[in-house]
Amino acid sequence: MSSGAKVVSAYVAQTDKDVLPTEGWKVLPNITNGLNNATTLTDSEMLNGTRVKTQGVVTSGEITGDLSAELAYGVYDDFLAAAFWNDWTVGGELTIGDTRKMFAVTKDFADIAAFYAFKGVHVNTLSIEITTDGIVNITFGLMGLGYETQKTVSYSAGAAATIVGAKASGLSVGDILHNGTAIGVCVEAFSFELDNQSEIQKCLGSNMYGGNIHAMIANASGSMTIAFSEKAYDILELQRTGGVMSIEVPIEFEDGTGYTIELPRVQISGDIPSPTGNELVTAEVTYTAVDESPVLTRITA
Repeated sequence: MSSGAKVVSAYVAQTDKDVLPTEGWKVLPNITNGLNNATTLTDSEMLNGTRVKTQGVVTSGEITGDLSAELAYGVYDDFLAAAFWNDWTVGGELTIGDTRKMFAVTKDFADIAAFYAFKGVHVNTLSIEITTDGIVNITFGLMGLGYETQKTVSYSAGAAATIVGAKASGLSVGDILHNGTAIGVCVEAFSFELDNQSEIQKCLGSNMYGGNIHAMIANASGSMTIAFSEKAYDILELQRTGGVMSIEVPIEFEDGTGYTIELPRVQISGDIPSPTGNELVTAEVTYTAVDESPVLTRITA
């Protein structure tokens, strides 16, 4: 039997989706690593002279899964860059681009000697969730192009340890800006999502998982829960004209490092609140980034 506490994941940058690197591996801290190999068994319709079903054939496969974690400074910067399909600038900024990043990711059940390796892994989606009373959570939706498994030794044996520093929570959020000035209203929750709407291109041949992954139109969106007020009223009324606004959310760690999520132009939607007599009145505002890329900035101490 295996213990969940013994499961270890690791990753390394990959240039050839078919070749697993032998060095450069780093331990990948996570809450859960949901990468999985799923195959499609196509039924045979052949008649064999009896009413017993004829054996089917595996005709395709899929490598997908979510990697969820608690946001810690620097630990997931490689995956953040992959989500934006870009490189960090010298000034520490990420915007949506066209630079492909892919990884090999391992998932080891060392206590029962079961070792898995997922190849050509791309980040399709990114989600950041901030609440008032929880740790900031980050989730990467992954897609891959290859898979190996064995029961002898880890593919990432000797992976370098990853030091996880201070984590962030709702208390770590600095002044939220709306159109460049403090929003001036209580924000109870904020989320940011980036969906590359990636598609796997499958070709005739032996690779059941596909030959390539292509990013399509990037959809950056999210939501925030705010106390209903004059400011919330003005924000909600923007949807009547399709007007735009900007949002900036800083996440600050104890050592002075941090990240800032900047959304230069968003359009919003949301309903007029319908509270009961015993509820604080809040507005659920959903936003979609338009015209300009979101900017994720890495702040050094």
